[in-house]
Amino acid sequence: MIALNDNGFVGGVPKELGRLSMLKRLYIYRNQLDGTIPKELGDCRSAIEIDFSENRLAGTIPGELGRIQTLRLLHLFENRLQGRIPPELGRLSLLRRIDLSINNLTGTIPLEFDNLTSLEYLQLFNNNLYGAIPPMLGANSNLSVLDLSDNRLSGSIPSHLCEDQKLIFLSLGSNELVGNIPRGVKTCKSLVQLRLGGNLLTGSLPIELSALQNLSALEMDQNRFSGPIPPEIGKFKSIERLLLSNNYFLGQLPPEIGELTELVSFNISSNQLSGPIPRELANCTKLQRLDLSRNRFSGFVPVEIGNLVNLELLKLSGNNLNGSIPSSLRSLFRLTELQMGGNRFSGHIPVELGQLTALQIALNLSYNSLDGEIPTQLGNLHLLEFLYLNDNQLEGEVPASFSELSSLLVCNLSYNNLVGSLPNIPLFQKLDNSNFLGNIGLCGMRTKPCEPISLPSSNSPAIWAKKDASREKIVSIASFVVGIVSLFLTAAVCWSLKRRTPNLPSNEDRKQNVSGPYYLLKEQITYQELLEATGNFSESAVIGRGACGTVYKAVMYDGSLIAVKKIKAQGEGSNIDSSFRAEISTLGNVRHRNIVKLYGFCSYQDSNLILYEYMANGSLGKLLHGDKEVCMLDWDARYRIALGAAEGLRYLHCDCKPQIVHRDIKSNNILLDEAMEAHVGDFGLAKLIDISHSKTMSAVAGSYGYIAPEYAFTMKVTEKCDIYSLGVILLELVTGQPPIQPLEKGGDLVNWVRRLMQNAAPQSEIFDSRLDLSSKSTIEEMSLVLKIALFCTSESPLDRPTMREVISMLVDARVSSSSDIPSSPTSETAFDEETTSFKGKIQR
Repeated sequence: MIALNDNGFVGGVPKELGRLSMLKRLYIYRNQLDGTIPKELGDCRSAIEIDFSENRLAGTIPGELGRIQTLRLLHLFENRLQGRIPPELGRLSLLRRIDLSINNLTGTIPLEFDNLTSLEYLQLFNNNLYGAIPPMLGANSNLSVLDLSDNRLSGSIPSHLCEDQKLIFLSLGSNELVGNIPRGVKTCKSLVQLRLGGNLLTGSLPIELSALQNLSALEMDQNRFSGPIPPEIGKFKSIERLLLSNNYFLGQLPPEIGELTELVSFNISSNQLSGPIPRELANCTKLQRLDLSRNRFSGFVPVEIGNLVNLELLKLSGNNLNGSIPSSLRSLFRLTELQMGGNRFSGHIPVELGQLTALQIALNLSYNSLDGEIPTQLGNLHLLEFLYLNDNQLEGEVPASFSELSSLLVCNLSYNNLVGSLPNIPLFQKLDNSNFLGNIGLCGMRTKPCEPISLPSSNSPAIWAKKDASREKIVSIASFVVGIVSLFLTAAVCWSLKRRTPNLPSNEDRKQNVSGPYYLLKEQITYQELLEATGNFSESAVIGRGACGTVYKAVMYDGSLIAVKKIKAQGEGSNIDSSFRAEISTLGNVRHRNIVKLYGFCSYQDSNLILYEYMANGSLGKLLHGDKEVCMLDWDARYRIALGAAEGLRYLHCDCKPQIVHRDIKSNNILLDEAMEAHVGDFGLAKLIDISHSKTMSAVAGSYGYIAPEYAFTMKVTEKCDIYSLGVILLELVTGQPPIQPLEKGGDLVNWVRRLMQNAAPQSEIFDSRLDLSSKSTIEEMSLVLKIALFCTSESPLDRPTMREVISMLVDARVSSSSDIPSSPTSETAFDEETTSFKGKIQR
């Protein structure tokens, strides 16, 4: 075996490797190789696994690889390979896994792939492949994962993909496929995820899929499906993710939708559905994302919607809904985005909306018929970034409490009947005047300052008017002169600064230098200002160090605090290294209260800077392990940190598309704000993947003590690796011990705890002695969290829970420990069933 992975090797793959006729495993993934794959590798006739993924390899895939009859795994994903897929690969009868995704491959999928009788995983997504999918693909193999998404494939979906009923994951999204879903797919009992979004498929919603007991995700969005939503939709008992948006579905949404009790994400936007929103939808209490926008729904919003307490996103905009906005929405305390614009809502804005303090992304009530005054309680939405109240009939003054909306980026109040002066906050002075148009009595904008109230003088009106006219002429002339002088001075200063110091990049700069959307600071900050704010990046300003860079505390000129991460560029002439790219591309695309907020970034000379939210209490690792005698974190704080970190991780795994795997979850990367709320940070190793089966990442990354056992052996990166790392953090919170232990104690925290459990050690030996353990409820809660931690750190990734299950168990742990009534048999049984796998391991 040759394992040269995770280094900084450059150049090409040496052709001399072809002389190693007895070589079985060749791993050179995650380097910076930029040559071609030598055809001489075809002489490695004993090779079982070859992995060159995550490099910069160019050229074509040599057909000579088809001579390695022993080959079982071929990973070439995430390179710059071009040309066609060699049909010679179809000769590899033992080949089980082939991943050529994220390249620039063209041509068709070889018909010879029908002959790969051992094939289990085939992943070709994110290429430029065209033509039809081989019609007999899957007919002669044990295919379990097939991902051909994001290509230009055409024709119909083959009917034999699930011939042996072993297909678990099928992703054909973002192609040009036509026709109906074949019966062979609709009756595939093993199917767990079916992703067909972004094609030209037709037909109705197939009720046959309701018989698939394992189906948890169905994505049919952005196609040409039509017809009504049948009542049989209530039979999709296991479905968690149901995406039907951007089709031609019509009729009413049947009340049977309320029978989908496992449903977490439901999007049926941009169809032609009409009638009322069924109140039975409130029975789907696990819902976190609900999008019914851009349809023709009418009637009132059911007050029962307030029962969906796990909702994080609610979109009802662009319908014909009327009546008042229900005050029951106050129960949606996890809501981060509420879109209700473009309807016919009337009455006052409920003051209860001010209780939705988790609202961060947007509150949109625009284009309705709302009247009355703007509730002052909206000033409680301190995290809110976008507020749209425009095009209503609101009256009165803008509440002074809006000065508390410190996170606000956009506030559109136009076309109402508002009067008086705007609150004197910087945002209103910077916003374009279009945000306030149509309010005749409103003043305080940049272009319309409020006039001071004048007291009557003893002079006559004529004399007063004459003096006022003279004053206006003087002011006009003076303003003109000052304006010209200021213009020249501003131009000179800007020219000077532009030569000396860089600003955060503009939109055009970002397009040229880095790909993907990024968020910039509300105000531009120059490199010179960062130097001053950090004392020229002095040691006294250092608040953290890591493998990817150093973090500094920056005290800005207005007293505000931000964190500045300084990353040394890797290699001469490189402005943005891979860690820098990973962090800004990940943080720039996510928004969640438990994820560190990105403020901006810039590159200057040999350094890359990332500016993000300052965390007053530093890292969890420092607080837990900084002082062995005293710890300021009591158990209640630790529990809330555990839940917050889990919520942030759940968002990355479940709500981001593509899915984000952090790959370096550890206590030092859990940052705490002044309220001790947890925020997941340091995304220097983060990766975007589609699902656990959709892409194998051959890169052992992370920190010792937190790395899942399968990571180094299977080289497969999944969300279950993050869950293992979170389990280690839970163990840290319970035991107070660091993740690395002496060899005589097992070498790491997981082994240490399991040994103690196996030897029936008393709780006093396991639990952190710095905690107050006098409370029975605390002991019970810690015991339950310990079980959850062991569940998360199960040796087999298949035995580990999902992040949704982790959160559910954490919530249940607090409910169970705080209740005087014993837990019901149902909840106890559910927990026991989920933890059976790790209990058996502990007893051995």
